[in-house]
Amino acid sequence: MKSGCLLFLILLSFRASGADTLDLSRPFIIQAGQCREKMTIDGALDESIWQNAPKASAFQEHWPQNARVPLHKTEAMIASDDHSIYVAFTCYDTSKNFIIQTLKRDFQLDGNDAVAVILDPTGQKNFAYAFLLSPAGVQGEALINQFEADANWDSKWFSAVKIYEDRWTAELAIPLHILRYDPNLLVWNVNFLRGDVKNFRFYSWTKIPQQFDIFNLGYLGSLVWPEPLPKKGGQITLIPYLNANTSREFEEHTVQKLNFGFGGDAKITLSSSLNLDLTANPDFSQVEVDRQVTNLTRFNVFFPERRNFFLENADVFSQFGDPGNPIFFSRRIGLDNDGNAVPILGGVRLSGNMGETWRIGALSMQTKGTAEQAGQNYSALTLHKKVLKRSLIKGLVTNRQAVDGIVVLPKDYGRNASLEMIYQNEKGSLFNWLGLHKSFKHDLKDKNGQLSAGVWYNDKNFSTVTGIGSTGTNFTADMGFVNQIDNYDSERDTVIRQGFNSAFSFNQYILRTPDHKFINQHQFSLNNSFKFLPGETSLLDWSTSLEYELSFKSSSEIEWSVRRNQLQLLYPFSFTDGSPLPPGKYSYANVNAEYRSDLRKRFGFTMSASAGSFYNGSLTAFTAGMLYRAQPWGNFEVNFEFNDLDFPDPFGRDQLILINPRIEFNFTKNLFWTTFLQYNTQADNFNINSRFQWRYKPMSDIYMVYTDNYAVKFWGPKNRSFVLKINYWLNI
Repeated sequence: MKSGCLLFLILLSFRASGADTLDLSRPFIIQAGQCREKMTIDGALDESIWQNAPKASAFQEHWPQNARVPLHKTEAMIASDDHSIYVAFTCYDTSKNFIIQTLKRDFQLDGNDAVAVILDPTGQKNFAYAFLLSPAGVQGEALINQFEADANWDSKWFSAVKIYEDRWTAELAIPLHILRYDPNLLVWNVNFLRGDVKNFRFYSWTKIPQQFDIFNLGYLGSLVWPEPLPKKGGQITLIPYLNANTSREFEEHTVQKLNFGFGGDAKITLSSSLNLDLTANPDFSQVEVDRQVTNLTRFNVFFPERRNFFLENADVFSQFGDPGNPIFFSRRIGLDNDGNAVPILGGVRLSGNMGETWRIGALSMQTKGTAEQAGQNYSALTLHKKVLKRSLIKGLVTNRQAVDGIVVLPKDYGRNASLEMIYQNEKGSLFNWLGLHKSFKHDLKDKNGQLSAGVWYNDKNFSTVTGIGSTGTNFTADMGFVNQIDNYDSERDTVIRQGFNSAFSFNQYILRTPDHKFINQHQFSLNNSFKFLPGETSLLDWSTSLEYELSFKSSSEIEWSVRRNQLQLLYPFSFTDGSPLPPGKYSYANVNAEYRSDLRKRFGFTMSASAGSFYNGSLTAFTAGMLYRAQPWGNFEVNFEFNDLDFPDPFGRDQLILINPRIEFNFTKNLFWTTFLQYNTQADNFNINSRFQWRYKPMSDIYMVYTDNYAVKFWGPKNRSFVLKINYWLNI
């Protein structure tokens, strides 16, 4: 059956490839201007280039309805000189009641009035840069690939905004050296976006079918340069840092004296399309803590990467394996086997484009040895080859190697090799994938492969995705996150690896109601996922859900769902302090309802409730979230989650509480104070993370970070730390 499914997917790919003859970007072409004068980035748009440059003005409404005429006119222009790309927007609007949720960098377009430009310098429609600017002059940037937009990436560029009676204007200067481009390519891909959140409307210069995200790369227009852009190479950016820190471990009765540290990063532009990143003694103490969650599964929870060094061109490494189970996961670098932080001594990364159809990524990082484990070298190499219009063939090799000083420990390693083929038609409505993965360890010689394949179809009203997979019992990914293969046995306090075969099908139908007075759309979903033991046809796990979501024109939403699970528990497992649940078959179901209020209001809230059975017991859950926005200087948020797990004797009962208030003060666009509190009874931890940030120069910061952790069950301090960090962004 597995071979038949693979053959069907491959044949479907080749059959569909013959139909791709439509040039979707042809109607949207803009000519870039050539700057002959010095540009002053003040938002006024009074330079002569802006008086004569061609305009992109026929913007389309993308959300919530494709058909409506925009409420306000928008114009965009683009130009360049030997140093930068310049973008100008004119947003006509007589109302000054802008929605600006924060003055902090990297805001979200769906919650703020803003403009954005998307630049695809390679013309491949697989990777692009996005630069955003709000009417308050707040910047945001993101890296976009076929699957997601990553707003954690930061770079140094310049902008200004000016507000008039009937419009507001925005001016952006994007240095060429922060982009990876082919200087011989005269036609890039581009799009211009505008978020008019106060009216809950989002506009795009190009026409994007409503079923796709507004950042979709398949529907970019063409940007024509009058002459080749200059070649860039030899540009060096240094980002040194100094820090002072002190900490105390109450449980180990240790007090650490005041310590000082230094290190930094370097970015070297080898060419217009290739970049070399170096780091020495990196420090990530300023990175905001993860938002904790209540875990009611038997497996680990995935948290995204937030460390800036690993983010640029991260997709060239990370997009291997199933979503949520990547073969390469950079957060594994700098952690020991128990998840504790290990100092990183340094590392190097090469990433970018080679020619019109190739992308490359190479990385090597070295961690420091500790009393618990030897030092580790983490290395990876990946190549992507574009085929057809938007399809890829790509490979990845990773190696985790233990090193004691300069001595390589030959038996302590973990390696992976991956090959993936992705077909996507030009419209983006059909997406197929096939992935083959193999792991290598000294003591694991068989059952060490993984296979995944699937097909996704998406049109205006209906979408469906179906996939199959197989994971061997001995398949490992020391530099990845392979979930659901490690089964914890609560009675023996040990982890047992168990391979599995899987299949899933997610189906969605959307009924749009553009003429309704209050409702935007109805959304219906039917989802199924299955797991089987290798060589068996009996179900190991079957999850099915039926969902309905109602979206209002006010941006509020209501959702109802019914879920049912049927599973075979292989090993004893406990969700409470009672006796572990015994192995066997379990069947349970629950119903859930959720409401999300108007995101434009200064006071917003979400509420959800669910009830039903859970294994051989019951589960009742309630969540509530409240946000007050004192626009734009403050955000005051609190989220509450309560789960009541009730099992028959002797399996116990537990009430899990998670409360996480977050307080954010934006004194200016360069001065912030954020405090995040997290009270988590499941983790037996109360966390305080308070961070003060002063951006005293562009991309140069002073941080003060205070972190405190307390035990909840038997109240008392666990550990405490304070960090002062200064970094400086220097272009040479």
